[in-house]
Amino acid sequence: MEKTDLDSLKAQTTKNIFFLTLRNFGIQGVSTLGFFLLTLLLGTADVGLFAIVSESIGILGYFSDIGLASALIQQKNEPDKTSLRTTFTIQQILVFLCLLAVAIFYPQLSQSKGYGDREMWIMIALCFSFLAGSLKTIPSVLLERKLNFKLISAVDIIENVLFYTIAVIFAWMGFGVYAYAIATFIKSLAGLIIMYTLSPWPVGFAYDKKVAKKLFSFGIPFQLNSFISVAKDRFSNLFVAGILGRESFGILAWAQKGPRIPLSFMDAIMRVTFPTFSRLQSDHDFIKKSLEKSAFFIAVVVFPSLLGISLIAPDFIALIPKYSKWTPAVIPLYFYAASYAIASVTTPITNAFNATGRIKVTTKLMIMWTVLTWIFFPFLSLKYGYMGTAIASLIVGLSSFIVWYLAYKYFKANIFKSILHPIIASLIIFVSVLPINLLSLEVLPRLVVKIVVAVFVYGLYFLLFKKEDLLWFYRQLPKSRK
Repeated sequence: MEKTDLDSLKAQTTKNIFFLTLRNFGIQGVSTLGFFLLTLLLGTADVGLFAIVSESIGILGYFSDIGLASALIQQKNEPDKTSLRTTFTIQQILVFLCLLAVAIFYPQLSQSKGYGDREMWIMIALCFSFLAGSLKTIPSVLLERKLNFKLISAVDIIENVLFYTIAVIFAWMGFGVYAYAIATFIKSLAGLIIMYTLSPWPVGFAYDKKVAKKLFSFGIPFQLNSFISVAKDRFSNLFVAGILGRESFGILAWAQKGPRIPLSFMDAIMRVTFPTFSRLQSDHDFIKKSLEKSAFFIAVVVFPSLLGISLIAPDFIALIPKYSKWTPAVIPLYFYAASYAIASVTTPITNAFNATGRIKVTTKLMIMWTVLTWIFFPFLSLKYGYMGTAIASLIVGLSSFIVWYLAYKYFKANIFKSILHPIIASLIIFVSVLPINLLSLEVLPRLVVKIVVAVFVYGLYFLLFKKEDLLWFYRQLPKSRK
């Protein structure tokens, strides 16, 4: 790749990371507010029901793609019409088979479990969302290959705002858990229409054996990791839900919501760097520096955010009397926050393995995590309930340190050194804020004092010890707006 093209791609990558980060935090702000209102209006069992059905439909996403979208993104040459239509045809066949399987097996499951109209309508709504999502794959791939994340983000933002606005309105009107189904229908249909308006393509069916073979050669090994991930996360979650029941699973859904908010920054980096790393697979120095810088800035944002959410969660619940039903979720939240802190730095590394063709490395790691998940999650969930599930999440997360070692082995990226200052600064926040609980303050003043002290301490630390990195970050902001 020519130096001018390389510089342009690097600049575009930085720009998209900043843009997607701001977009993700905006979406998280909307979804967090919407989730808060829904969990205020609905019971723990209603929240648990939607989470369980969402996990079930999420499994279908694996079988509907088999890595074809990733194969299109990863290939160096621009896909032609035949490639797009072949991918579309194969995917829609798989989607049809998945929906057919749901139609055959759901009535039997519904009868054995005693499900009613609530479960059925949520299932139908999520199946429609699944179909709409598959139809958006090709337009999304075309935008993602061009690193045009602004248009992709526009659709995501509209869908998110629509979903939570409609869900909250209907929940407030007394529709209960049906509010989820109504919001899912409208959100999915609107997103599909907008995506095809923004990124039209010559829709059609085709099958080219040579193209299909090329897609499968990357897609199937890539999707093998996705299958292992599905077994690790979604299948295990459904198994745990069967052990715990809707009430306890709803508590876990609440406990995970807050800690997931800061991961928006990681998601932005992940989404942009995969196509970028794929184009620059031979530029090891660029990948090394990108991983170290990504790890540092992820940690700068995510670590204190997770710690802050953990420190103010009890005050937040105490501030709203009707919210006391979520008090049991506070301790599990601590475990999830610690687990997500490790994952936030680890996931971009596995993303780099995939983008640079080291699929087998990721596969071995996924197998390790899957085995650990199926050992600890069922055992601890049976023994200690939802608290055991949260503990198991952290135990499995701790095994991710091996990925940091592999980052150094393959890319010479020193991840621990990159995140050392964010770790130290976060520990100083903890030591500074924790004693505030001993003061005789009302809930709201205590909450405000904690936030002010945490922000001041963290900002002062980086001004003293990592000022140059903050200045670099500041200098990128004008570039991100160009």
